Amino acid sequence: MAQPATLQTVPPAQARDPALWTGKDFPAARSWVRTLTPAMIAEIETALRDALKRNVPFWTLQRTDYPLPQTAPLLARAHDDLENGTGFAVLAGWPVERFSFEENRMAYALIGAQLGSNVVQNGAGERVVEVTNKDKPYNEKSRGYHSDAYLPFHTDATKGEAQAVHTVGLMCLETAESGGLSAIASAASLQRAVATERPDLLPILERGFRHHRRGQQLPGESPLSVEPIPVFSVFNGALHCRYNRNPINWARKEGEVHTPQDIEALDFVDAVLARPDFPLSMELRKGDMQFIANYAILHSRTEYRDAPDRKRLLLRLWLNDSTSRRTTGDLLDRFSSPASRFTAKE
Repeated sequence: MAQPATLQTVPPAQARDPALWTGKDFPAARSWVRTLTPAMIAEIETALRDALKRNVPFWTLQRTDYPLPQTAPLLARAHDDLENGTGFAVLAGWPVERFSFEENRMAYALIGAQLGSNVVQNGAGERVVEVTNKDKPYNEKSRGYHSDAYLPFHTDATKGEAQAVHTVGLMCLETAESGGLSAIASAASLQRAVATERPDLLPILERGFRHHRRGQQLPGESPLSVEPIPVFSVFNGALHCRYNRNPINWARKEGEVHTPQDIEALDFVDAVLARPDFPLSMELRKGDMQFIANYAILHSRTEYRDAPDRKRLLLRLWLNDSTSRRTTGDLLDRFSSPASRFTAKE
C-alpha cells in the first residue's frame, strides 16, 4: 500500500472541475449512457465463452488477459470519466436474457478487468456480491444490499481488505416491480456546498467520525473503526470523500459520543444531498452496468418492491485501479487492524 499522505485542509473545489456537477446538469434522461455495439457484444461473448471453457476464475482476470480491442476505446472513455471527468460511467445494451448467470457474471468481470482488479468485498471473501432482497433488515448487524430498504447516500469502504476500492460497479440482471431507483451525487459539489455555505463545519468533517464495523472484526477487537475517518480529505492532490451516516450513528450504540456540532455537520451534509436538484437519479435497466469512482461519488437507492415472479438482482464489483490518482491514504489503518483485513474465499 502507498505511504499515507499528510492530511491537508480541503480547499474549495474549482469552478471548472468536471467532477463539479449536480443532477440538473443532466436534463436529458440517459444522456450519460455509453451503449455497447453488436460488434462489442460479439467480442465479449467470444471472450467469455473462451474463459468459461478454460475454467478461468472470473476474479483473476486482468486487463491483458482479454484486451477486447473492439470494446477497448469505449472502456477507455469510461475510465477517463471515472478518473478525470464526472466520476461515473454507465454502459448499456448487454443482452442479459441471452446468457446464463455464470455467463453474465463472466462478461461483467471481463469488462470490469479493463477498469481494475477484483477486490474482496466482505468477511465471507466474496468477489462478486449479489445485490438482492434476502429479507434482512438494514442495521449494524447486516448489510443494506440484502434488504429492500432505502439506502441513504454513502461511499463504499474497504472494511478490512488490503486493497483500495477505487471503483464500484453494478450490473443489472433483473429489475424490481417498483422502486429501486439509483441515485448518485458529486463529492466535489458536496464539499463546495459546505465550504461555501457552512465553512465552520469543514473542520469537523475533515476530522471525521468513527464508524461501526458491523461485525467485520475479529473476536476481542473493537466494533468501531480504530480512528475517525474523514468525510473530506486530500491525498495526492485529489479530493476523497468517505461518508456513511448509518455506521456513524450506530457507533453511538458502542458508546461513541457526538457533540451537537457533530450532529449539525452530519445533518447539513444530509440536507445538501437531499436537495431535489443535487443528485442524479437513474433507473438501471436490464443489461446496464454502472461504474462510479468510489472516493468522488456518493450513491443511494430508493426502497423497492419485488414482483411476485421475480426478484431484483444486481451484481456488485469492487475494483482496484493501480493507475488511479486516488488512494485510500491511511484509511485501512484507520478502519481496522491488519489482522482483521479480509482474505479471499476462492
